[in-house]
Amino acid sequence: VAKIEERNDELLTVKLSTSKTIQALNEYKRRLNKEMEDAEALKADMINKEGQLVKLQAENKKVTKEIHHEKKLMDKLRLQIEEASEMPDVGDYILQKKEQQALETVQKNWTKKVEIMEMAAKRTRSLTLRGKYDA
Repeated sequence: VAKIEERNDELLTVKLSTSKTIQALNEYKRRLNKEMEDAEALKADMINKEGQLVKLQAENKKVTKEIHHEKKLMDKLRLQIEEASEMPDVGDYILQKKEQQALETVQKNWTKKVEIMEMAAKRTRSLTLRGKYDA
């Protein structure tokens, strides 16, 4: 009977020890599952962040190209503004145009006078030549 009791005490000790071991094992399993879930969430988050990174890099390239294009356009416009500032004033242009028209009118008048004088000289020559032949 003492042996049986000793064995029962041993069995009880082993059962208590096993129970504590199983509880510890279950706690470690629970922690492992939680860590695995966290790891999966982190992997998904990392994949999402990598996708965002790729999109942001593409957008960055696009913006860089746009900035380059806009700088070229600004340089071109700046050059046009500089060229425009070198052009004469509108008032000066109008005065020059009036002067040009006045000079063209004077030239036409002189051209007509020259033609009239040439015709008169030609007529005089022909009359003079006719007078020589008549006499």
